Amino acid sequence: MITKKQGYLFAVVLFLLDQLSKYFVVNNFYYIKNTGAAWGILKNSQTFLVITSLLVIFYAIYHFTYHPQAFSFLLGGVLGNLFDRIFRGYVIDFIDLHLFNYPLFNLADSFIVIGMILLALKIMKKE
Repeated sequence: MITKKQGYLFAVVLFLLDQLSKYFVVNNFYYIKNTGAAWGILKNSQTFLVITSLLVIFYAIYHFTYHPQAFSFLLGGVLGNLFDRIFRGYVIDFIDLHLFNYPLFNLADSFIVIGMILLALKIMKKE
């Protein structure tokens, strides 16, 4: 089990990895500017998505000790996309798996999914 301090540090590392990957992609590769959420839903709803992200961050911080690993991934991912929304006005998506018309995504999205899977496993294990 990781400590709270280690968990927050890990979240910062994940945030930095996400931002470094986006910086590299913007200067070298193809990417899209996503003004919505997953699969492009809620396009041009930046205010709503920023508020939702802030609520998730506060929730994760409040419940951090419940599952530090899961909330580290969740915080790192949400912070990465929130940073994009606030400072760019859109989220940079660039990972393309070419699977069943699957949309482009980024590392922050992956971190969020990993965090949610870890939380779901923890909840299912308790039942």
